[in-house]
Amino acid sequence: MFDVAIVGAGSAGCVLAHRLSAESSRKVALIEAGPAKHRSLKVRAPGMYTELWRSKLDWGFTTVPQAHVDRREMFWPRGRVVGGTNSFNTLVYIRGHRDNYDEWRDLGNPGWGYADVLPYFKRAEDNSRGASEFHGAGGLLPVHDAEPSPVARAFVEAVAARCNVPINDDFNGASQDGAGFYQVCVRDGLRASTATHFLDPVRARDNLTVITGALALGLVLDGDRCTGVRVRVRGRDEVIEAREVIVCGGAIGSPHLLLLSGIGPGDELKAAGVEPRHELPGVGKHLEDHLLCFMVYRATTAMKLSRMRLAIEAVKHLASRGGMMARSPVEAGAFVRHSADAPRPDDQFHFLPYGATPPNTDVERDLMWGRWATLMPGLIYPRSHGEITLRSNDPAAPPLIDPRYFSDPADLEHLVAGVKLAREIAATAPLTEHLGGAHFPGDNVRTDDELRAWIRLSVNTIFHPTGTCKMGNDPLAVVDPALRVRGMRGLRVADASIMPRIIGGNTNAPTIMIAEKAADLAAG
Repeated sequence: MFDVAIVGAGSAGCVLAHRLSAESSRKVALIEAGPAKHRSLKVRAPGMYTELWRSKLDWGFTTVPQAHVDRREMFWPRGRVVGGTNSFNTLVYIRGHRDNYDEWRDLGNPGWGYADVLPYFKRAEDNSRGASEFHGAGGLLPVHDAEPSPVARAFVEAVAARCNVPINDDFNGASQDGAGFYQVCVRDGLRASTATHFLDPVRARDNLTVITGALALGLVLDGDRCTGVRVRVRGRDEVIEAREVIVCGGAIGSPHLLLLSGIGPGDELKAAGVEPRHELPGVGKHLEDHLLCFMVYRATTAMKLSRMRLAIEAVKHLASRGGMMARSPVEAGAFVRHSADAPRPDDQFHFLPYGATPPNTDVERDLMWGRWATLMPGLIYPRSHGEITLRSNDPAAPPLIDPRYFSDPADLEHLVAGVKLAREIAATAPLTEHLGGAHFPGDNVRTDDELRAWIRLSVNTIFHPTGTCKMGNDPLAVVDPALRVRGMRGLRVADASIMPRIIGGNTNAPTIMIAEKAADLAAG
């Protein structure tokens, strides 16, 4: 019997394991379907993350065909390894806009406003700039500045000039508006994940048991109380008993486990062959995700990539933890407003001094080789909402993922405006001194209809799904402000799935914050 069983050793689960096992009398189990491979070269080298896609360490999810995106099926990589998708991401440290959290609070979630969550961001953080009003130092998560390339510096200056925004040296500080360089979670040329910096230092605690290779089959329910987790380990089905279970499977895994356990919309559960145990219609609903476009330009000053260069860089990283493999590929970005009356920035840019292509299409696969730069305008406040539902009652079968991209036409129009703005930025000095011609899309894509068609062909997820076990007190709320599953005892959810609204930025840092706050809630 454990005091707490944590399901999922991703960004949130590793934080919870560290914090909750700090009390020596509390017995904690951390359950992970994947292996403990988070110290392998491809995981630890920041620039090699795409090598993990579709590997044994990837759940390799795919959406259903998207009706408004040319019936495309989107590839959604998700980490099946200790560290979770924190082992696959680009390590950009962004918290979102402060208003995002005040909105959470105002939606019926006291204790989740910006002033409430800032201390948890700071507690987790070890920022190389030191402690300040907005940042922490001495925490467990390394956050530092990378040295940007000349073309990335030119991008920042061009955004500032074209958009009339400041050069912002801290997107997580007093204001999000502007252009600047992202801070990243890298230390000494290695990926800094919650697996390496929260879990590894406490693996030897006597009261912490880490169980890998354990597929969660379902929650054990006794009336309105959760008493444990059924898992499959090395071909055997076992029950891990606990006084409290905290589900940290992410925006896909958490609703999937609840649904498999009979917690969710009753009619849908019956249709999938699952006995309804607790009616909760919001489980799997309110799926939100960010989208972006890949706009690739010839870049006269960027590093020339080739297969030989990548091999040399891999050896360089192995020998000295240096070179491009020791860096996040995302060097710079911007948060801008599409209209003067927008309450907060509603377009996020990512900038890469390399070529990049959408992983969900067959177009332009050769754009890695040569000298390129990629501008990525993004949609960070989607109006389109989707859902996660059961494919079957087989726990090993992936769920059905339907984000319903562009089901609200306003999202497509937002990206049309974003692509136009990106083109204007590319034509602004000093970026013009570094770029050659536009390659993808080419100059032949001009009219709004042509841009819409190109976006539908090439748009891609930023891999930020949220909201499928959302927090609140409305009919679709799954957890309350203490992250307890509504109507259940001994069961919480703590990960990006609880976000009542998607945040304006990359989602890993907010997920770590959620886990930090969840640890206090569960402990206390």
